[in-house]
Amino acid sequence: MNVIKSGFYATALTVISQSVIAAPFAYEARSLGMGNIGVATADIATAPFANPAMLSFQKSDDDFSLLLGMGGFFSDNDGMIENIDRFQAAEAVGDTTTMLWEAQQLDGKVISPELSGVLSMGFSGETYSMSVSARTDVIVSGGMTNIATTPLEVVNPAFNILNIIGARTTEVGFSISRDFEFMERKMSIGITPKIVSAEAVGFSESIISTATGLNDLVDNAVQDLGSFTTFDVGVVVEVSDHIQLGLVAKNLITDEMTFSTITGSPATLSFDTQLKAGVAYSNDFLTAGVDLDLIENDSMLSAGAFSGAKRQNLSVGVELNAFDFVQLRLGMIKNIASGISDGDKQTITTAGIGLWLGFNLDIAVMSGEGDSLGAFVQTGFKF
Repeated sequence: MNVIKSGFYATALTVISQSVIAAPFAYEARSLGMGNIGVATADIATAPFANPAMLSFQKSDDDFSLLLGMGGFFSDNDGMIENIDRFQAAEAVGDTTTMLWEAQQLDGKVISPELSGVLSMGFSGETYSMSVSARTDVIVSGGMTNIATTPLEVVNPAFNILNIIGARTTEVGFSISRDFEFMERKMSIGITPKIVSAEAVGFSESIISTATGLNDLVDNAVQDLGSFTTFDVGVVVEVSDHIQLGLVAKNLITDEMTFSTITGSPATLSFDTQLKAGVAYSNDFLTAGVDLDLIENDSMLSAGAFSGAKRQNLSVGVELNAFDFVQLRLGMIKNIASGISDGDKQTITTAGIGLWLGFNLDIAVMSGEGDSLGAFVQTGFKF
């Protein structure tokens, strides 16, 4: 019975509760389709998440935008879900030999899903532009403990325990930006004060009795970690009529929250400062850009499989525009941090499409090595 897998995907597609986490897997669907770039390419709706300065740096005639989106990324490079599926299939027919074999194959394997939901409403004026935004993120990691070594143990619910640990963060922000003239070129500066709240989430149950997947995980946070106030600052400078440079610093006021996981082990949720630069070329038909994390950042969640993980992304993306009716997007994301595992070095490819149907519909997918898949879908209006 494919209970765990269906739980992950149902959660990834239905939860509007992920992401105002400090390090979401994606800004939103348009950015994700272009390799998750946005520092110098974001539009009015997405600027609060990528670079608030882009609110005032729009070349379209749109003055208002509304965005609502959700997405998820599921990583199972070790094939853990397949082992659990086979274990539960063997359990259904009473095959304890296969159950024991599959349980022992789970030793050291990890699953790591991420979920996100975003909402923003922006207005672009002649001098000042503003936006109200919110997002929720869930990042979790799962692994096995107390793995059975005998046929008697393998049917005992005290063994083969699946432990899920993670955090859910929610962020609400107000962005404002203004454009200037700098050396006869356009320049924009933006700021996003925001309130960030966090919860620790957890799930622990034997795979022989698991029946609800991860829906309980996102519905029942185990601990309120509190909230804090921080802000993002960004700048965009026009280099030529078609090229712009962007720089954004996120979480300039940092915070660190400590808690105990469902297993009783210590964990830390860190909201560190992130610094990202971007360059973009755009005309009526083509938008292309490159974003780079200027500093390495540790995993936001330090616990279990997240401990010791680092990230410094290089992202490249392109968007082709056909009559403002259809946009086709491609991108790539590469983690170039030092001292990371081969699995973390994998290149993630992305693709997306945008449609105008009287309203905007944007869909993006991402894929990495092994069983690593993600998707984001959003809708909204611009006029």
